[in-house]
Formats: sequence, C-alpha cells, structure tokens
Amino acid sequence: MSEKLDGVRCFWNGRNMYTRNGNLFYPPDWWKDLLPKVLALDGELWTERDDFQKTVSIVRNQKKIDEEWKKITYMVYDSPNLKVKFSERLDIIEKTLGQNPSKHIIFHK
Repeated sequence: MSEKLDGVRCFWNGRNMYTRNGNLFYPPDWWKDLLPKVLALDGELWTERDDFQKTVSIVRNQKKIDEEWKKITYMVYDSPNLKVKFSERLDIIEKTLGQNPSKHIIFHK
C-alpha cells in the first residue's frame, strides 16, 4: 500500500508518457532522458500536496516549458508490463531507478 497522491496519472512506455486515456504528455527532452528506456512505468506526475490544478496546467501544456517541468516529480508505483509478482516488480523498479537517481523520478513505496 502507498499513499494516495493528488497527481495526474501517467504511463511511461520507454519512449513516451501517456494519460490513462492514451493522450500524450509533452515533457522537455531533458526530463524524458531521466526515465529508463527499458522499463515501462505507472505512476503520478505531481508538484506537491494540494497543488493538483497547477500540476495539470504544467503537464497538459504542449509547449514543453522547461522551467515549469522542473517543478514536476514522477512518483512511480508500478511497472505493469513486467510479468512477475507485484513485490518483484517493486524490486525491479527500485533497482532500475536507483541506477540514475533523480529528484524528478521517485520510486513511491
């Protein structure tokens, strides 16, 4: 069990970020470069507690505004494409994200 965040649900497929409905997010290239290319992820984009509207306005903007994306953190809590037990998926996520730590990509336990 993990804390429920008030963020925007986001899927990463190794190349692009999508909403729950399959719409693209448009992070700057430097931000996408922080994500693993070999692991699909599921989580939430967020800034801080009680800041949902600000998060939405940043991540839904198609202009890739660098300064705004510096405020965004991807709180990762699953990798649903892995065909192993949930606990094993969590271990894989933690190990993979630990190889290139970033304040923008966090394993949310």
